Amino acid sequence: MAEIPGYPIATIAKLLDLSERHVRRLSDEGVLIRPEGRGGRWPITNVTLYIRYLRERAFGASVSETDLHTEKIRIAKNTADKSEIELKQLKKEVVLVEDVKNLWIDFVANLKAKLLNLPSKVAHQVIGMETYSEAESLIMEEVYEALEELAGVGVPTGSRSYLEQDNKDIKATQKTKGKRVGRQAQTA
Repeated sequence: MAEIPGYPIATIAKLLDLSERHVRRLSDEGVLIRPEGRGGRWPITNVTLYIRYLRERAFGASVSETDLHTEKIRIAKNTADKSEIELKQLKKEVVLVEDVKNLWIDFVANLKAKLLNLPSKVAHQVIGMETYSEAESLIMEEVYEALEELAGVGVPTGSRSYLEQDNKDIKATQKTKGKRVGRQAQTA
């Protein structure tokens, strides 16, 4: 094992920016290592010991060397994560929970209004129908009309494209020769 280099007290004092007297006092307190014998050489490890002593005085004895470093890394990571989320928001790759919540509240309120309005809109027309199938067709047509109306209402353009990107091939209704066909008929 290599021997630890030693220097005169004057050199150690200059390295630590202390007086020789203060270096001796710190040695007496057990902070620094004193050489054995008169005129011995002071080990260079005293620099590290003095730094540790100052750190403990500043932050307390319970703080280890890596705690400050670990905290700096944690803060840097959190800042980077926050910046990444903000960038994704600008690119419209993510949406805020509050925006989705408000969108759904508006959508459900609109749906409720349309569905509650449906009986009064269709009732007087159904009375004049002669067959059950005609009445059913009329009611289905009005339901599909309400659903198509709701499909384009309340969704901002940017959010709409984001929400529909996975469902481009699926349509809720389709007109075939003047009649509406539901999803079940489409898939068959």
